[in-house]
Amino acid sequence: MRTALTILLLACMALPSCASGPDVKKQGYAALNSRRSYEYELPVVWKGIEKALSSYKIESRDAEGAIEREIETDWMIGQSRDKYHEYRVNGSPRKKYLQTRFKFKVTAERRIGSTEVAVQLLEEIERLKADGTSDGYETTDSASVDSSRSSELLDKIQFSILSAAP
Repeated sequence: MRTALTILLLACMALPSCASGPDVKKQGYAALNSRRSYEYELPVVWKGIEKALSSYKIESRDAEGAIEREIETDWMIGQSRDKYHEYRVNGSPRKKYLQTRFKFKVTAERRIGSTEVAVQLLEEIERLKADGTSDGYETTDSASVDSSRSSELLDKIQFSILSAAP
């Protein structure tokens, strides 16, 4: 009985897993900040945020608040800048960067002498089967989210503030 169980266990471990595709790899870039303080009052900063997000579809925005405001975009589709599958063609390594969908959640909070803006990026990457066809999307954890998109949006907000500031 014990021998049959051991043989069955070894046979199960030897079978290849057919449900998983290639491993998702992540390019090793330095993490960028997803928060920034602006030396302007909340209404000025909020106008800059609205202007920076004007080309995106807005999913939700809170009512006008005196201390804190929040806005969230709808999902956008793009190509990942740092997540890929690696494969080989005739022995040479290749990378296929993955499709991604993401959305921003921007929070502006009034502080003494400034307004602090935090950008939270929600990201899902497309999983691929071994043959390269789509296997749906998978949510990435907050530690492996592409920080360059948040930093890029903060730069865009800063340019919008500076172009409208008194």
